[in-house]
Amino acid sequence: MALMGLLLLGSGCMEQVRASSRSKLTEKQSKVVLAGTADDAARRLTELFSRRKFLLADRQVRKDGASLYLFKGQRSELTSVSGYGYGYGLSGDTYTVGSAFFARLTPQTDGTTQVELFGKPTLDGHVVCGEQDPAWVPRCEQEVLAGGTWNGLELMTGREEAETIRGLLVEMELENSGGPGSRVVTAGSDEPAKPSCVASELPEWRTSNALEKKRLLEKCRAPDSEEGPRVGESR
Repeated sequence: MALMGLLLLGSGCMEQVRASSRSKLTEKQSKVVLAGTADDAARRLTELFSRRKFLLADRQVRKDGASLYLFKGQRSELTSVSGYGYGYGLSGDTYTVGSAFFARLTPQTDGTTQVELFGKPTLDGHVVCGEQDPAWVPRCEQEVLAGGTWNGLELMTGREEAETIRGLLVEMELENSGGPGSRVVTAGSDEPAKPSCVASELPEWRTSNALEKKRLLEKCRAPDSEEGPRVGESR
């Protein structure tokens, strides 16, 4: 097994850079179900990530039948300047900050494909380590320690990766064609269930006592089970 790299950036008090899209998006918010086979889903993801300059870098087939795709791309170049004391001059190092996105595609029994997305920052093409990595994400490549003087910390928070995933899911919803690779339904949402009615607008509200009003409130808090899932609904 290859040894994990260690990179020190900046000076001062050092802290580990352990960022991912999970800092802004939950697991449920990073899932989607697409129509068609895993290959259909992979083609759709490749198209959408390519628009954002993140290209397909790898593909693995897992023992459980799922496929894992990796998309990578660059976002910014940073130059870090260090001094060596009076009269010794300065030295500069240039680093490339980018992103890596892992997509786990799992075929479903109804002919659709569940897609799980997870993003992490990269430094010079190496994926940084994290503390919220799903079990299906490969081991990290580089441990990064950064000091407060390094000017790249704000680009390695996981925010950019989360925004990319969220934007990709929204674009799927807006461009829903109904064909293979199109969005079927978000596989989970943190949005609270909407009440099935407004208790104070019910005819019996005015003539109800306190106990009856409480029951009406509880009744309206429960989601209407007859509606079923809202296809294509997003936060």
